[in-house]
Formats: sequence, C-alpha cells, structure tokens
Amino acid sequence: MVRHDYFDYFITGIIMANTITMCMDYEGASEQYLQILDILNLIFVIIFTSEAVLKLIGLGPTYYFYIDWNKFDFTVVIMSLVSILDVGSFNLTALRIIRVARLLRMIKSSKELQGLLKTLYLAMNNIANVALLFMLIIFTFAVAGMTLFGEIIDGHYGMINKTNLNFRTFYMSANVLIRSSTGESWNQIMHDCVYEKGSIAYFYWMVF
Repeated sequence: MVRHDYFDYFITGIIMANTITMCMDYEGASEQYLQILDILNLIFVIIFTSEAVLKLIGLGPTYYFYIDWNKFDFTVVIMSLVSILDVGSFNLTALRIIRVARLLRMIKSSKELQGLLKTLYLAMNNIANVALLFMLIIFTFAVAGMTLFGEIIDGHYGMINKTNLNFRTFYMSANVLIRSSTGESWNQIMHDCVYEKGSIAYFYWMVF
C-alpha cells in the first residue's frame, strides 16, 4: 500500500512537472528553446507510456481496461504517441492539444477532487434548474429591456452605444444583462437608461 502511494505521488509529480513545461512555451521563443521543450515532452510521453505498459503487464489487459481511469490513461497515451509523429505530408502536431488532457489525471490521485466532482455530479439536476431559472430571468428582462430602452442609441454617459452595448436586439439585450450580472459597470449602464427614460430605469435595474 505504501509503495502504491509512493508511485501515485511520483506520477502526480510528473504531471505537475509536465504542466509547468506546457506553461513555458511563449511567442517568439528560439528554436533551441522549443527543441528543449519538445525533448521534455518526449520524456513525459515515455514515462506515461511506460506506466501504461507496466500496468498492462501487472494487471493484465482484462482487469486493466475494466477500470475507467485506465481507459482514459491509455487513450491519452495513444494520442500523445500519435501527436509526436509526422506521417508523410500530414502533420499531426495539431493533436498536441491532447497534452492538456494529462492534467485531468491529477483528479485520479486526489480524493478531494474526486469528492468535489462526485458532489457536482449528484447536484447536476439542481444546477440545471438554477441555470434554467437564470435563463428565464435573462429572457424576461431582455424582452423588457428591448421595450424600455431599445430606442437608446448613444448613452449620455457613453456606456450604451450602437456597436456592442445596447437593447436594440434580443441578442444584444441579453448580452448586456449577462455582462451586468457579473457586476461589470452595470450602474453606469443604468445611469444611461435613467437619463433617457427616467425613474423606471431605476426600478428595472434594481429588480434585476
């Protein structure tokens, strides 16, 4: 059991090192620097491939593929191997995005993350109900906003404009409300509405 824990800690450390390596890429990097990153990525692929092979030998194919996490690990390994190959004129470097999937392996080694995901899964119905309620509120106030403030083209305080912030269409109205629900300068938008339409705008925005 202790050896198994040490092995999990080792793999977790490798995943974290792989994460740091992926964050080290930047625009304008030299060819030598990028080559070093590619070599490091190759080392990580070799380590993860070796882990999958050892598990296949130790557990046997039947039991290995019986565990869902092993199926995920095996898929990531295969895609990682494919991503480092060039077949003829078909460049597969676009598949390097699969490297990001390796980060999800940290969930397997963290009981806290597993518990959190399980809680989210069990609460999915309630989350869906909240999302539907939010959509209903946005829909109702977007239609009301079009009726009340659809004629405002240029706000007095410069927030409402013709291009990307107005109530002239349902899409733009909903976009303004979703933005405002995050707290992004909603009071300035309200003042633009108040300047054009009076105190009814205060009621609208306070209720929203």
